[in-house]
Amino acid sequence: MTLPVTPPLEGEGQGDRSKKSKMKAGFYFGFLLLIPTILNAQQPDIPVNPNFTWNGESSLAVNPANSNNLVVAWMKLTSMMQVTIAISHSNDKGSTWSAPVYMPHFSPNYTSADPALIFASDGTAFFAYIDYNKVTMDSGGVYVCKSTDGGASWTMPVIAIDRSVAADWPIDRPWLAISSNPATGCRLYLITKGVKEAPFPHHIYMVASTDNGVTWSSSSPVQIDKEIPVGPQSSSMGVPVVSQSNDLYIAYLSYDPFLAIQGRNILVKSVDGGNSFTCYVIDSLPFSSIIPLSDSLLQYSYYLASNPSDSENLIYIYTDRRLGDWDILYTTSLNGGITWSGTQRLNDDPVGNGIEQDMCWGGFSSDGKFAALWRDRRNGTSGQLSDYRIFGSYSADGGRSFHSNFALSQISAPLFIPIDGNDFLGVALSDSIVNGTWADKREFSNQVYFNRYSLANPSSTETQPGTSRGMFFPSVIHTDCINIDPKMIRQRYPCKISFFNSLGIKVEEVVDHDYVCFKNLPNGIYFCILSDGEQVLTQRFILAR
Repeated sequence: MTLPVTPPLEGEGQGDRSKKSKMKAGFYFGFLLLIPTILNAQQPDIPVNPNFTWNGESSLAVNPANSNNLVVAWMKLTSMMQVTIAISHSNDKGSTWSAPVYMPHFSPNYTSADPALIFASDGTAFFAYIDYNKVTMDSGGVYVCKSTDGGASWTMPVIAIDRSVAADWPIDRPWLAISSNPATGCRLYLITKGVKEAPFPHHIYMVASTDNGVTWSSSSPVQIDKEIPVGPQSSSMGVPVVSQSNDLYIAYLSYDPFLAIQGRNILVKSVDGGNSFTCYVIDSLPFSSIIPLSDSLLQYSYYLASNPSDSENLIYIYTDRRLGDWDILYTTSLNGGITWSGTQRLNDDPVGNGIEQDMCWGGFSSDGKFAALWRDRRNGTSGQLSDYRIFGSYSADGGRSFHSNFALSQISAPLFIPIDGNDFLGVALSDSIVNGTWADKREFSNQVYFNRYSLANPSSTETQPGTSRGMFFPSVIHTDCINIDPKMIRQRYPCKISFFNSLGIKVEEVVDHDYVCFKNLPNGIYFCILSDGEQVLTQRFILAR
C-alpha cells in the first residue's frame, strides 16, 4: 500500500526530508508491528502447551458469544505414559493459552483419544472423547462433559455410548452436533463408528441428549447407514452438521460392491430430530479413490458444513485421488443436499504432480464465509512421509468459488512416525478469521500449534498468485530470488528496500536493485519498506519455498 507523503515544512531542506522519510519508515514499520491483524500479519506458529512429550489429535472451537474465547482439546502423553485428553482455553484469540485441564480416565488401564469440541449459541461448550482399554479392546466408551466458563472448568464426564452396545464396538471417531430449536429446546447429537479392529460389518451410529448432555439415548443407538451400508471397510466415519433450520445432516463413505461397484459419498438428512432419515448420494468415487481397508499415515478425511446464512447451502470437502494423486476436492448443494454441483479441486498446486494433500477440515463463520484447512506437502517431497504445512482456502459465496490457497502454518515439519494419533485438525471460524490447530514434529516430539488467518486480507482475494496494485512482488514467494516490479521502482531511483522479519529485526537491504535474493532467510512472514526520500511504500509477504 502507499502511505501518505507529508509535504516539507517551510525552510526544510532535502537532507531534512530524507531524515523525515527514514523516521516515517521506522514509524510505519512500528505501526505495522503494533497492529499486525490489520494487514493479516500472521504471527509465528504458537505452541499451545510446550512440553517434552508426545501430543496428537486436536479439536478447536470458538465461542459464538465471545470471539476472543477459543478452546482446544488434544491427545497428550502424560508423565505416567498414558495418553490423556488435555484442554486449554484462550481469552485473547489464541495469542496465549491456559495451563491444560486433564480429562479423567474411567479405569487405570484406559487410554483416551479422538477429542470433539462444540459450542452452543449461548457460549456453553460441550466436549466428547473416547476412554477405553486399547490393549484388550473389551471395555470403554465415549464420554461427554460441558463447560459454562469458556473452557476453564468442566463437569464430570458422563458416558454417552458404551463399547458393548453393538458388535462392532461403536465408540470410534465421535463427532458432536447441536440443535437449538426454540420449539424442542437444545438437542445434542453424538455420531460414532465401529472401531477398526472390531469384526465386520461396521456401521455409523447416533445417540442424542435432550437435557444438555446429562443423559443420553445410549442403550438404543440409531444405525445411520441402514439404507446404504458402510460396507466391508473400516475407514468410514459419520460427519454431522445441523443447519440453521435445525435439520440434521450426516455424511459418510459407503463402499458396498453388492449395491454399487463404485464407492459413494452418502448424505442422510433428518428433519424430525433424528427419528427418520432420507438418503442422498453426494458423489460417486472412481476405483482409484476407494479407501484401502488398512489404515496408513495418510488421512482420508471428509467434512460437511452448513451455511448459517442459507439453510439450503451445504459444502462437502474430501480427500480423493481421481486426478492422479491425493487432492482435496469439494462440491456444493443449494437445495439441502438433494443435488450437488460438479466436483472441483480445492488445492491449487499443479495437477498430478505427485504431491499429496490430506486431512481436510473446515467450517463456516457466522456471516456465511466458509474456510477449509488441510495437510499439504507441496513444499516438501512426494509421498505421505514428506514434511507438510497446513494450507487453506476460503469461499465468500457459499462454495460457488474459492480464493487462492494460503499457508496457515509458517514452516514445513515432519510427521511423527510410525505411530498413529495424528488424524485430526482443529478448525474454527469467527467473523473473518479462520483459526487452526495441528500437531507436527518440528521439535524432538509432536507438539500442538495454533495460528490464524484473516479472510479480510487484501492479498487473499487474489484468484491467482501474482502481484497486485501497490505491491513490489508476489505476496507469497516460493523461490530464492525474485524480481521487483520495475513499474514500482524505475521512477524512484535511487531507492532503498529494507526487509524485516516478524520480530522487527532488519534481515536484508538492497539499494538501486530490481531484484532481491532470500537464500539465507528461513520461511516465514516478512515486511519490506521501500523509501526514496519522497515516498514510503510497504508490503507484507510470505516466504514459502
